[in-house]
Amino acid sequence: MGLLRKYVLNDMKLKLLSLVLAVLLWFAVSYIGESKMNFSVPVSVSRPGDAYIVTSLDSEDVLVTINGPVSTLKNMKTRDINVPLNLSNLKEGRHTFNLLKENIQVPKGVQVERIEPDSLTVAIDSVTEKRLKIVVKLDKKWVGQYTVQSWSPSYIVAEGAKSSLADKTTIETQVVDGNFQGDEEEIWIALNPKDMIVKRLRPNTVKVILRRLL
Repeated sequence: MGLLRKYVLNDMKLKLLSLVLAVLLWFAVSYIGESKMNFSVPVSVSRPGDAYIVTSLDSEDVLVTINGPVSTLKNMKTRDINVPLNLSNLKEGRHTFNLLKENIQVPKGVQVERIEPDSLTVAIDSVTEKRLKIVVKLDKKWVGQYTVQSWSPSYIVAEGAKSSLADKTTIETQVVDGNFQGDEEEIWIALNPKDMIVKRLRPNTVKVILRRLL
């Protein structure tokens, strides 16, 4: 026991100093040292004016590499980084933007090291309105059991990209389905603007009346 006490107490000052230095080193690495982190950040798009609409964007997210104090990075979230893309003054056509480090908004004390991709191409089209005939889409399992007796309205107005609506004359409803049991069923169903780039549909739902077949 005496030998053990002698070993423990021997050079106590040196052992305490080593412990203090180890703690300081851990603190320096954890809170003072710098590190790098990658964040997948959604692009914050400022939409064009009411007369235009975005038809394509290379990527909705970019990979941002940042460096800074570990104490700051360890608490950072994706929402702390903003990648702005201002389209408010653009007209129709294709436009390429260089994503510059100085335009990326990050917390104080953090630097942007890399952006990937470092450029984005966006396509913009002018907005037009078009009157489209509604086509009711009945789920296949009800074909032969029910028939579409009527629907209202018969037409809607689609507001969207000129190129997207140019060759469109009709618009389908979402698939009409449900727990049908009555001789007559009334359903409100949304429209399905597949293959169309639209801002809004007026109206955006249709009343469908089904009649059971005898």
